[in-house]
Amino acid sequence: MPQWGVYCWGFRGEKVESEIGRVVSVWGRNTVKIAVKREMLPLVAGHGTYVKMEGVDGSTLYALTVGYYMSDENYLKSGIIEEIEGYSSFARTRNEVVAKIVGYLEKDAVRKGVKAPPMPGGPVFLASDEELDRVMGRGEVELGVLSSNMKSRFTLDLNMLASRHLAVLAMTGAGKSNTVAVLLAEIVRRLDYPRILVVDTHSEYVPLKSLYPDKIHVYAPSGKISLLLEKRYGIEAEPLEIPLWTLGFEEVAGLLGLDSRATKQRLHLRNILRRIRASKWELASADDPVFFSLNELRKGVEEPSGRGKSDKSLEDLVLKLESMIDNPDLDFITRTESDVKAYEEFKEGEPERSGKAFVEVYRRLLRPGVDIVALGGLPSEVQAATVSTLLKALWRIASAYAQAGSRLPTLILVEEAHVYASAFREQPSKQILEKIAKEGRKFGVGLIIVSQRPRELSQTLLAQCGTLIALRTSNPEDQRQILRSMEDIMEELVTGLSGLSVGEAIVSGPAAPLPAVVKIHYFKERYGVELGGKDVDWVSEWSRKPSEEDIIPYLYARTLARKEGKSGANPDLTKFLSS
Repeated sequence: MPQWGVYCWGFRGEKVESEIGRVVSVWGRNTVKIAVKREMLPLVAGHGTYVKMEGVDGSTLYALTVGYYMSDENYLKSGIIEEIEGYSSFARTRNEVVAKIVGYLEKDAVRKGVKAPPMPGGPVFLASDEELDRVMGRGEVELGVLSSNMKSRFTLDLNMLASRHLAVLAMTGAGKSNTVAVLLAEIVRRLDYPRILVVDTHSEYVPLKSLYPDKIHVYAPSGKISLLLEKRYGIEAEPLEIPLWTLGFEEVAGLLGLDSRATKQRLHLRNILRRIRASKWELASADDPVFFSLNELRKGVEEPSGRGKSDKSLEDLVLKLESMIDNPDLDFITRTESDVKAYEEFKEGEPERSGKAFVEVYRRLLRPGVDIVALGGLPSEVQAATVSTLLKALWRIASAYAQAGSRLPTLILVEEAHVYASAFREQPSKQILEKIAKEGRKFGVGLIIVSQRPRELSQTLLAQCGTLIALRTSNPEDQRQILRSMEDIMEELVTGLSGLSVGEAIVSGPAAPLPAVVKIHYFKERYGVELGGKDVDWVSEWSRKPSEEDIIPYLYARTLARKEGKSGANPDLTKFLSS
């Protein structure tokens, strides 16, 4: 019989650190209460410590500590709390640890689940460094180390991550962006030809390009946003173009500010889009990506078929269209060039001609590597329309590949996913995200959703994510949303989310070897690159004299760029803008 607190030999002949306690009771399918001797408590004090024990069938069971029950039995009996001389020598304490069985050993491999319960009274051991590293380090993507054992790497199975989808959830400042950056960098480091599209809502992952310049590409709308990225990070973004004719009816309506209450204007717009597209391909609907120019849309709105006397709703629609055209934030949608050039080069009939131009525009966002679409600084309705159009285009192309008997394995990462898939309203971006989440697996499209507000995120979308990386989350409603939506997650782990430190996460699901509490690698320390989105150091900023910054190029980027080279233009400024 192994002794307390000494090195001993485990069930399979391996050397384990020590016996830490005994099984006191077992209830339910996988909950175990373990009595721990006082001097052994430091070994299991960390949340998420792995222990092992023998099942009634002789198998080795692995369990994760999730809680404690500790009491002073003398006090419980007498109620005396005054200091008594020599009290510590005869004090009796009750030290119990609650653990959840999460796996078992079978043919030298650890399987998830519970094969058999342990026998009450049986010894409990700490899992050794070697076996933890062997179990947790078998995946392709190294995320960090176990919080309870810094010697043990923690990795994720990339196939399961991509095919079963992933949710990264956290409150502000808990380390969400750091986690995503580590994940992306590890995939790029490990594999030569990944294909990942990143919807970067706040442009905080742009600095990753300096890490792998040949594998990571950054796209941003030309003008103010591109200038800001170059000024801040020294990175020149490739121009992002989302041609207006590739947008569906709902996306165009969103840019025009036509919500569900504007029924007449929405009806007019749908009819106009259908008529313009059908004039080139008679089978086209209002949503099909059939090419039309901005002037054709303007003419269609100003001179609709069958218009009789003055129609106030049409007049308002004309005004909204002109406002959209004049909006500099929308130049990457309304004043595109690459699509026009591609369309003019192709001479086939419709819909082949538009289809080839469509593929030509969006194919570059699907090239091998990480394609970061930087949308920071755009209005939320523009971001939503852009993301919806991008994802619909990718879905059309990926599903067409699958129907042709091929695959285009693509992983989509959406930052601030609650903006695009709200739990409280319908959105075109929400519809396509939910469709990808439900059907993406069969077409080779995986999904990573990132959010700091799980309670505002579509439950349908969250429920489709098999793997969870949950960092510190203190809001009870957020925790309840995670419990309602995620299948492979223990309540005890979720309720412990508020006690996690910055950069610490609970990881569970099919991509994880076993559920675990993980200390995520610190991106800056591991890769030497500072991410965007960092909090302002108020003390430091307010302790030094403010610097003067020339902000004129950012205020008038669009107008000045148009006048480049014309008389009266500032040569230094136009040179700066053209770069």
